[in-house]
This record gives sequence, C-alpha cells and structure tokens, in this order.
Amino acid sequence: MHSIFANIWFIARNDLLFALKDRATLLWLVLMPPVFFFFIGNMTAGGFGAMMSGSEIVVEAPAENDPKTDRFLDLLTEGGFILAEAGTNAPTLRLSPSPNGADGPVVATFVAGDPTPATEFEVLRLRRAALTLQAELATIAARGEAPSTVAAFAKERRPLTVEIEAAGRLGRVPSGFEQTIPGILVMFTMLVLLTSGGVLLLMEREQGMLRRLASAPLSRREIVAGKWLGRMLLALAQIGFAMLVGTLVFGMDWGPSLPAILLILLGWAAFCASLGLLVGSLGRSQGEVAGLGMLLTMIMAALGGAWWPIEVTPTWMQTLQMVVPTGWTMDAMHRLVSFGDAPITALPHLAALLIAAIAIAGLAAKYFRFD
Repeated sequence: MHSIFANIWFIARNDLLFALKDRATLLWLVLMPPVFFFFIGNMTAGGFGAMMSGSEIVVEAPAENDPKTDRFLDLLTEGGFILAEAGTNAPTLRLSPSPNGADGPVVATFVAGDPTPATEFEVLRLRRAALTLQAELATIAARGEAPSTVAAFAKERRPLTVEIEAAGRLGRVPSGFEQTIPGILVMFTMLVLLTSGGVLLLMEREQGMLRRLASAPLSRREIVAGKWLGRMLLALAQIGFAMLVGTLVFGMDWGPSLPAILLILLGWAAFCASLGLLVGSLGRSQGEVAGLGMLLTMIMAALGGAWWPIEVTPTWMQTLQMVVPTGWTMDAMHRLVSFGDAPITALPHLAALLIAAIAIAGLAAKYFRFD
C-alpha cells in the first residue's frame, strides 16, 4: 500500500514540476490573475456597487424658491442621489415650472446620457421620489392645506414607517474586487486546468512519454491517479497564489468562514482536475484541447456568475447558474463571503462539486490513453 501511494505521489509531483516549467502555464497562473484583478476590479468598482450606493446627478431647477421642488430634491438625496455641480459628467434632471401655475405639478425631464449598469436603478429612484412627493401632496390636499406646507408635513411623525436595507454582510451588491477576485479565481483555475493541464497530457502522449510510463512497473490505476493528483496540485497552486495576491495586494476580505471557503475551493479544484484530465484524454490535437478548454471556461464562467454578480441578471440566468459547477462554486462563495451565512449552507454545493469530480474522474480514467 505504501508503494502505491509513493508511485502516485511520484507521478503527481513530477507532473506539477513539468507544468510549472511551461512558460504558458506560468503566464496564466502567476501573471494574468493579478492583471485581471486590477483592471476588472477597478472598472467594476463604480458599476454594480453604484446601484446600492450613491449616484451623482445634476439638477437644473428654476431660480425661484419652490417648496415642492425643494422637497423633491430632499427626496432625491434621501433616495441615494448625490447632487453634483453643473458641468460634471453625471446624468441631468431638468425641473420646469408647471404650465398650470404654482399649484400645478413640476415637470421633470431625466437626461441619462449613455446607459450604464446603474441607469435603470437611477430611473427607479427618480420614480420613487416622484411618487412619494405625489402622495405627500395628495395627503396635504385632502387635509385642506396649501402645497407650500409640504416641508412641514415631511417633518411630521408618521404612524407607520418602513425601513429597507440590503441583505448580506456587505449590505450591497458585491462590486469591484469583492466580485472580481472570487470570480477571476474560479475562472482562471478552470482555464489553466482545461488548457495547460489538458495540453500537457496530450504532449506527453504525442512524445511517447506515456508509453514509456506504461512500461514501468506501475499499474494503470496508479498512473491515472498520479496524473489526476498532479492536476489537483496545479489547481491548488493557482487557487493559493490567487488568494494570496487578492488578500495581500488588493485587500480582499474573505469573511468569517474562511475554512468553509477553502473546502469549497478544494472541491472546485477536484472538479477542474477531473475535467482537465478528461479533456486531455479525449483531445486529438493541442489546438483542439486548448480551444475546447477555452470555450468551456468562458461559457461556464459567464453562466456561473464569475463575470458579474448574478443578482443583476434576469431570473432565468439566476436559475441557470445552479445548473453549472461554476454556479455552485460562486453561489457558495457568495453566501459565505457576501452574506456571511453559516458554513452549513455551503454543504450542498460542496457535495455537488465532489460528486461531479468523482463522476468525471471515472470518465477520464475510462478514456485515458497511452498513445
């Protein structure tokens, strides 16, 4: 039994060293993740997060003092808008006097400019402020008071109030590095294992290295297990390096359940190792393996929520997320990191990853070829 484990470890260790000597593997494992962290993290820092935080807006209002306009501006700031100076690169809200006189409704025109991920949410905020003002004015009219008393009415104590806050430990949709680092980590682990992991196995077969290995006093099971473990070590190296850079360089906060996150990533590494071994066993050329690995990675990363918070996608995409392994991994990490849920909530995700890893490893062992 000791010799079996020694043989498996010997193959796995040499496979890892062989992979780390490959320049393309090192490029994607070491250099590209921090680059993607930096650029995508900074680009999305003001995108999805802005939907749950403040949005700048320029308000063009008549010069004369109007209680209804003043109240509307107060409602905008209460709803999350930040009033900006004219000339800034921000959406514009133009308020015009009512054509029916002082007691008529103010006409509001929203000039959004080029649409952004937060545009629809800004429109929703504007409508909320407008409907609130209409409700207040209707209540004042029912009491027989003038619209000019709207400011005093707003300060009155309400018999019923509703407080709304975003769920989760972060209190908002994850954005910037909070979304980018886990997502890119998941994507690049799969990318490296399906491309480099698969291509290196194909190269060994083309160069006759697997045939020579088959002539050694090793069983087929030992060889396949060693190849799988070598890819598992490569996946763990990718995950460990990405987490280290994300934490030390970009200040990633992994939340209160780091051990549970590590278990999820261990299951993800096992799945990627199995899939990389299967792709390398089925592929007939380096271009075919690299292309298939890239295609699978891009599709599963997009559907699984690795590129953007799944909460900002349509309902059907949120449902589809739980069909793909990337979705299981990202949903588990989202629960643990963003929401701070108990580790037990990630157990179904871990079980699904391990079952998929074992099933695909069985297929990889079946189709493993020495020539």
